Amino acid sequence: MKGVFVTGTGTGVGKTVVCGLLAGFLQARGMRVATQKWVETGVGDGPTDIDVHRRVMGRPGPVPDAPLPDRSPYRFSLPASPHLAAAREGRRVDPDVIEAAYRRLEASHDVVLVEGAGGFLVPLTERLLTRDLVARIGLPVLVVVRNRLGCVNEALLTVEAVRRRGVPLLGLVFNRLPAEGDATPAEVFSDNPGIVARIAGTPVLGELPSLSDPALGAEAFAAVGRAFLERWRSA
Repeated sequence: MKGVFVTGTGTGVGKTVVCGLLAGFLQARGMRVATQKWVETGVGDGPTDIDVHRRVMGRPGPVPDAPLPDRSPYRFSLPASPHLAAAREGRRVDPDVIEAAYRRLEASHDVVLVEGAGGFLVPLTERLLTRDLVARIGLPVLVVVRNRLGCVNEALLTVEAVRRRGVPLLGLVFNRLPAEGDATPAEVFSDNPGIVARIAGTPVLGELPSLSDPALGAEAFAAVGRAFLERWRSA
């Protein structure tokens, strides 16, 4: 099982950082790691999610070991759901193109980490949801949860969606973002991972603390990485 699909409870929950830190963790253990983003929307002049992956994993600069079209098959300027962003440019996401790109990366790497766009049910086309392509390719899922007030419901709904599609669930990673307000009681943040794990019967692999610079987060991520590796190898 070479691939892992990194999804989240929504947009802006920290999937890109978790994907990059996990890639760096596995790379440090001698694995040939590729990251991939099937569809990225809201692409402008700044760094792409693939760029962020590489910076966080300690490999900034051009991608020498795989062409960018394989790493990021579809890129659109409109910050919207892939089906709408593609339609705005008169294009359409083709799942065959994505799967072929994934298989090429899979053939030349030990691990391929795929970061999803938004959440697990985001539509790639009017008739194809992200979950359907994940199931078709046969990837297990890692869920990133933004630890905040209200995330318990979001996490449980995502777990339910993954299970209903029959996709293997490796576990959840909780992520604390700097923007979380001080008004939320600390006990809410500490309770969220435990109650989700108990209700869902799904392992929480750990929590990533708020990071001022994700590229310096390898030490903070180490415990999560070890828990992931144990779970992944036994899947």
